[in-house]
Amino acid sequence: MRYRPLLSVVLLGLLGCTSYEYEEEIFLNVDGSGRVRVSGSRAFLESVDSLYRGELESIETSLSQQGFEVDSVRETRRDARAFIHVQGGFSEWNQLCSSPLFASRDCGLARDDDGLTVNMTIRESGGVPTSVAPDAPVAVRFHFPSAVRFHNSKTGIERGNIIRWQRSAEQHFGGSELYIEARFEQRSILRTTAVILGTAFGLVVVTVVVALSWIYLKGRRQLAADAGNSIH
Repeated sequence: MRYRPLLSVVLLGLLGCTSYEYEEEIFLNVDGSGRVRVSGSRAFLESVDSLYRGELESIETSLSQQGFEVDSVRETRRDARAFIHVQGGFSEWNQLCSSPLFASRDCGLARDDDGLTVNMTIRESGGVPTSVAPDAPVAVRFHFPSAVRFHNSKTGIERGNIIRWQRSAEQHFGGSELYIEARFEQRSILRTTAVILGTAFGLVVVTVVVALSWIYLKGRRQLAADAGNSIH
């Protein structure tokens, strides 16, 4: 069948997708603001923080009181298990780091002449929840706004400026620290692109002006030469 190769590609893609027990995505801006997206099983989140043990409305209220600008809190089901999804923003990363939301973490954002450095240490203990598989993947993913100069992730850089730190639920709740560190440029990719495009446009304009000036002057010289020849 002619559709078999396409079907094989789709199946391989589906099999290659990772279903995370917990996934945290941080979209960081160069000014320290940003957005956070959290998706995790209710069993996992309840073990991490007691605020996730309530109804969705109470979870949203608790998060809003901890320096987090909540956009949405919703619940879905996967394999008959409840998963909670939270989206929101923050105005300053260092303030979010000092909030109760990150009570089990040490984190911060520092700025110097060479760029910005973000770091985070995550510590959890108490044993893996009974409904969570010990080998279930847990990930923290940073979306950086500019070129990354250094990172200590073992997974490398994804799609230019995305870095993932991953481990198992057993490692996460086993008391071992997950240390995250990355250094990145102060100028955002958008700003750098705008500068490049502006410079390129400026060069094009200068080139066109020079070319038109040369054609104009050449035309005048030709007209002057033709006028002199007609007099003689």
